[in-house]
Amino acid sequence: MEVLRYTSDDGLVEIKIATTSIVDSWRRFSSRVGEQAHTYCNYSSSRPGRLALSDSKGGGIAELNAEDAVEWLGLWPVMYETCIYTFSLQFRNVEGTPQIVHPSKEVTDRFNVFAGGNLTFLNGSVDFMNEPGKFSLRYRYKPKGQAERTDSLDFLVVSPKLDIKTDGRHILDEVNREYNDLVFKYLTKTFQGFKPEGPTDNPLIWLSIFKSIVKDYLQAVAYIVNKPHFREQRNVYHHRLEQIKHWSPQLVERFAEAYTSGTLDHTRFRNEVAEATIDTRENRFVKYTLQSIGQRLKKVVGDLQRNFGEELSDEEHNELRGYERDIDALTRNRLFRNVSRFDGFRQESIVLQKRTGYAQVYRAWHILNSGLSLVEGTTDIGVRPIWELYELWCFLKMKQLIENVLGIDRNTEEGRACISEYRPGGFDPFLVKEMEHIVTYQKTADGDRVELRYQHTYNRRTGEMHTATTEQRPDIVLNIVKPDGFTLTYLYDAKYRVLDDANAADRDDEDTEYADYPPSDAINQMHRYRDAIYYGSGRENHAAKEIIGGYILFPGRTTDAKVRERYYVKSIATVNIGAFPLLPSADDPESEGQLLREHIEQVLLEKTKYEQIKNAVPQKGLEYVAEEMPKPTDMILVGYYKPEIWPIIEQTKLYYIPIGLDGPAVGLTSGFERTKYILLHSENDRNIFAVDWSKPPRIATREQLAAQGFTPSRGEVYLVFTLRYIIPISISQFDPYRIRIPSRLPFFKPLGELKVN
Repeated sequence: MEVLRYTSDDGLVEIKIATTSIVDSWRRFSSRVGEQAHTYCNYSSSRPGRLALSDSKGGGIAELNAEDAVEWLGLWPVMYETCIYTFSLQFRNVEGTPQIVHPSKEVTDRFNVFAGGNLTFLNGSVDFMNEPGKFSLRYRYKPKGQAERTDSLDFLVVSPKLDIKTDGRHILDEVNREYNDLVFKYLTKTFQGFKPEGPTDNPLIWLSIFKSIVKDYLQAVAYIVNKPHFREQRNVYHHRLEQIKHWSPQLVERFAEAYTSGTLDHTRFRNEVAEATIDTRENRFVKYTLQSIGQRLKKVVGDLQRNFGEELSDEEHNELRGYERDIDALTRNRLFRNVSRFDGFRQESIVLQKRTGYAQVYRAWHILNSGLSLVEGTTDIGVRPIWELYELWCFLKMKQLIENVLGIDRNTEEGRACISEYRPGGFDPFLVKEMEHIVTYQKTADGDRVELRYQHTYNRRTGEMHTATTEQRPDIVLNIVKPDGFTLTYLYDAKYRVLDDANAADRDDEDTEYADYPPSDAINQMHRYRDAIYYGSGRENHAAKEIIGGYILFPGRTTDAKVRERYYVKSIATVNIGAFPLLPSADDPESEGQLLREHIEQVLLEKTKYEQIKNAVPQKGLEYVAEEMPKPTDMILVGYYKPEIWPIIEQTKLYYIPIGLDGPAVGLTSGFERTKYILLHSENDRNIFAVDWSKPPRIATREQLAAQGFTPSRGEVYLVFTLRYIIPISISQFDPYRIRIPSRLPFFKPLGELKVN
């Protein structure tokens, strides 16, 4: 069915867009956004023309205007990210080959050219799956006997699953706040409109960027002050005879007429003079940058003085104040006294791009404003597919819900003391699958340790919790570690999908076709996770413990009164496999995930271990048992580390001790190869970490450790241990701060032989 048709005013271009059906998509979309669905979208073109749309329910197509226009505002959508569209661009009387213009080669390669007579066609298909946003269909062509043109037709691709203007922005805002700039992506089909409104909310980041460009910026402005850009303008004056300095032929003729008539004494001569003015848009822009940077710098320096006054060196303080004075002096230069207020550019400026001084100022300003506020604007930026952002947002929402349920406020010193967070530098789980974000909470009424993991991998080499076959990687893992070592594990997979309306077999019989259900294959995946992931003391023994429960998080609505009666919610109470609707709500974030919150309250605060697992179904012949308690015979290594080395230990998960004969070395106690724990201590910290049994201790040379970033200085040969996690563990009967450590030399001891103060 045809859903959109555009015809240019000169009749040279006609664009038709079609798909199979938008009926189901419209039903879901209109139920999501309510009354505004009929006025949700704007359409525009670079060239005047006429637009025709199918009606909101996918009926017949009809023109919207009787006259040519370039904008059509407040209309219903016909483009959905769940549909595949075919595009047909018809060109009449053109020379050469028309082409699609788009940053992504994936889009341009989908179009083919066909020619016949005086008609040329560009045909192709575009799948907008998981990429709602603004799409610009740009096309280049050359009419016969005319200059080449590049025109565009812009429209909004919407999502039937959520309101991309409010809830979609809410996801972008939340993710960008936690993972700076991770939402942005190059070469996307659609774009989001952003407005540059200041570089960043973090003054220290802004200051570091400012210091990297300030010298070049000040030199460029100083050059402009000495050699400013002028623009010629013609002014008309009416001068008396004695005021005229330059005579034109017209003035001479007018003088002769006045002289002949005897009216020289009271005649004013019209005089048009070409003059140069400094009140140009480029000079206004430079003045604007000086004022904006000066105001921001003053605020940042003031905040630094208040918050870090005692820690700020005199040299740093004087340097920043010097920059303030330099910018203030340039702002008050007489060049800018006669320059009016900057009101933006209506077109590109060659002066800013090419002219010495101005080009450097423009570049520095662009660098400072590389951060973008997540508000509606005119700067089109590509963002990651919505399913990736939804997945990250679900993890962040889990963090918020857990902290809320546990009563932890990370904005307070007490709250921060309860949270231990590990996230590798340059965190980007979409590029590097091994990257994992781990958050540990120590504050529960029963002394439990709660671990929330994003993108945790289970395979045959991941120690006690592992798989016997292929790798498994659930989106979110929640571990609740009891004081006796018993660990409850829950898995969550975020799926930005809902069950197709046509698939009624996987719905409850009494429900309507408009209800939200998780996709069936996603539910089946949770069954596979629970079958595939085991917990045991060794890879040959998988009978110790399984996953307690697995749940899908999907963009379903919870306002439906029937949601608690649907099978995917009721199944949680019986088999601990099911789904929770989790839909963002920009207007009421506190209402997000009410059913998920209730579930978290139950597993964290209300249920005992037995109550949590009594309804979970283990493999036949297996039973749930507690993790093996630490034994007095378990070996622990007590070792010192320099505080400045900790970032390398955190990155590599390695700790080494010297064992060579050419310097101070460690005596290897019998059973050292079965070391289960490592107590690491420095001047102020003591923490116990678990050893990764899947990676036995190994021998390494000084050169090999130096290649990892370490600085070994005691011998040539070292014994290297791998930590299972960077997050400390607790052993109930051992307080690391009470263990007696006679010196900095490392030593091995069975737990039962440690001396406690």
